[in-house]
Amino acid sequence: MSVNVDVSQLQFQIETYGSTPFLVTTSDDQRPHLTHVVVTLDECVLRCQVGRKSATNASSRPQVSLLWPAVDEFGFSLIVDGVATVEPGDSPRLSIAAQKAVLHRNALGDGYKADCAAIDGTPI
Repeated sequence: MSVNVDVSQLQFQIETYGSTPFLVTTSDDQRPHLTHVVVTLDECVLRCQVGRKSATNASSRPQVSLLWPAVDEFGFSLIVDGVATVEPGDSPRLSIAAQKAVLHRNALGDGYKADCAAIDGTPI
Protein backbone atom coordinates (compact mmCIF):
# COMPACT_ATOMS: atom_id res chain seq x y z
CA MET A 1 0.00 0.00 0.00
CA SER A 2 1.22 3.47 -0.84
CA VAL A 3 0.03 6.85 0.39
CA ASN A 4 0.62 9.81 -1.92
CA VAL A 5 2.50 12.73 -0.39
CA ASP A 6 2.12 16.23 -1.80
CA VAL A 7 5.65 17.29 -2.75
CA SER A 8 4.96 20.65 -1.10
CA GLN A 9 4.91 18.71 2.20
CA LEU A 10 8.39 17.21 1.80
CA GLN A 11 9.90 19.44 4.49
CA PHE A 12 7.70 17.80 7.13
CA GLN A 13 8.54 14.33 5.82
CA ILE A 14 12.29 15.05 5.82
CA GLU A 15 12.06 16.32 9.39
CA THR A 16 10.50 12.96 10.25
CA TYR A 17 12.77 10.71 8.16
CA GLY A 18 16.02 12.69 8.32
CA SER A 19 18.25 14.11 5.64
CA THR A 20 20.12 10.94 4.61
CA PRO A 21 18.22 8.91 2.00
CA PHE A 22 19.55 6.52 -0.61
CA LEU A 23 19.81 7.96 -4.13
CA VAL A 24 18.90 5.56 -6.94
CA THR A 25 20.26 6.26 -10.42
CA THR A 26 20.51 3.99 -13.47
CA SER A 27 23.80 3.00 -15.10
CA ASP A 28 24.50 2.52 -18.82
CA ASP A 29 23.70 -1.19 -18.55
CA GLN A 30 20.32 -0.33 -16.93
CA ARG A 31 21.36 -1.56 -13.47
CA PRO A 32 20.34 0.49 -10.46
CA HIS A 33 23.13 2.35 -8.68
CA LEU A 34 22.45 3.21 -5.03
CA THR A 35 24.38 5.58 -2.87
CA HIS A 36 23.76 7.17 0.51
CA VAL A 37 23.48 10.97 0.33
CA VAL A 38 22.75 13.98 2.52
CA VAL A 39 20.00 16.19 1.11
CA THR A 40 18.85 19.72 1.66
CA LEU A 41 15.44 20.93 0.52
CA ASP A 42 14.62 24.28 -1.06
CA GLU A 43 10.92 24.41 -1.98
CA CYS A 44 10.48 21.17 -4.03
CA VAL A 45 14.13 20.85 -5.04
CA LEU A 46 16.43 18.47 -3.19
CA ARG A 47 20.18 19.01 -3.42
CA CYS A 48 22.97 16.59 -2.60
CA GLN A 49 26.65 15.99 -3.22
CA VAL A 50 27.31 12.81 -5.19
CA GLY A 51 30.16 10.78 -6.62
CA ARG A 52 31.22 10.72 -10.26
CA LYS A 53 29.20 7.56 -11.08
CA SER A 54 25.93 9.02 -9.76
CA ALA A 55 26.60 12.31 -11.55
CA THR A 56 27.36 10.51 -14.83
CA ASN A 57 24.24 8.36 -14.49
CA ALA A 58 22.03 11.38 -13.73
CA SER A 59 23.48 13.30 -16.69
CA SER A 60 22.46 10.53 -19.07
CA ARG A 61 19.27 9.39 -17.31
CA PRO A 62 17.94 12.22 -15.13
CA GLN A 63 14.95 10.28 -13.72
CA VAL A 64 16.09 9.37 -10.19
CA SER A 65 14.57 8.25 -6.92
CA LEU A 66 15.35 8.91 -3.28
CA LEU A 67 14.50 6.29 -0.67
CA TRP A 68 14.23 6.83 3.07
CA PRO A 69 13.80 3.45 4.82
CA ALA A 70 11.03 3.07 7.37
CA VAL A 71 11.85 4.67 10.70
CA ASP A 72 10.47 1.70 12.60
CA GLU A 73 9.78 -1.92 11.78
CA PHE A 74 6.06 -1.40 11.12
CA GLY A 75 6.32 1.99 9.46
CA PHE A 76 6.36 3.36 5.95
CA SER A 77 9.33 4.14 3.71
CA LEU A 78 9.41 7.50 1.94
CA ILE A 79 10.11 7.39 -1.80
CA VAL A 80 10.56 10.54 -3.88
CA ASP A 81 10.84 10.43 -7.67
CA GLY A 82 12.30 13.38 -9.49
CA VAL A 83 14.37 14.79 -12.31
CA ALA A 84 18.03 15.45 -11.56
CA THR A 85 20.27 18.17 -12.94
CA VAL A 86 24.01 18.02 -12.39
CA GLU A 87 25.15 21.37 -10.99
CA PRO A 88 28.37 22.84 -12.40
CA GLY A 89 31.39 22.93 -10.11
CA ASP A 90 34.38 21.00 -8.83
CA SER A 91 32.38 18.55 -6.69
CA PRO A 92 29.46 16.78 -8.35
CA ARG A 93 26.12 17.95 -6.92
CA LEU A 94 22.60 17.17 -8.01
CA SER A 95 19.50 19.32 -7.93
CA ILE A 96 16.49 17.02 -7.95
CA ALA A 97 13.11 18.51 -8.83
CA ALA A 98 10.65 16.37 -6.89
CA GLN A 99 7.77 15.15 -9.05
CA LYS A 100 6.08 12.49 -6.95
CA ALA A 101 6.36 11.25 -3.38
CA VAL A 102 4.78 8.31 -1.60
CA LEU A 103 4.87 6.65 1.77
CA HIS A 104 5.19 2.95 1.03
CA ARG A 105 4.12 0.41 3.60
CA ASN A 106 6.86 -1.74 5.09
CA ALA A 107 6.46 -5.46 4.39
CA LEU A 108 5.99 -5.99 8.13
CA GLY A 109 3.44 -3.18 8.52
CA ASP A 110 -0.05 -3.46 9.91
CA GLY A 111 -2.47 -5.07 7.51
CA TYR A 112 0.22 -6.56 5.30
CA LYS A 113 -1.55 -9.91 5.21
CA ALA A 114 -4.89 -8.32 4.32
CA ASP A 115 -3.95 -8.00 0.65
CA CYS A 116 -1.95 -11.22 0.36
CA ALA A 117 -3.20 -14.63 -0.73
CA ALA A 118 -1.73 -18.10 -0.76
CA ILE A 119 -0.97 -19.74 -4.10
CA ASP A 120 -4.34 -21.53 -3.96
CA GLY A 121 -6.07 -18.12 -3.63
CA THR A 122 -7.09 -18.33 0.03
CA PRO A 123 -6.46 -15.25 2.14
CA ILE A 124 -3.46 -15.45 4.44
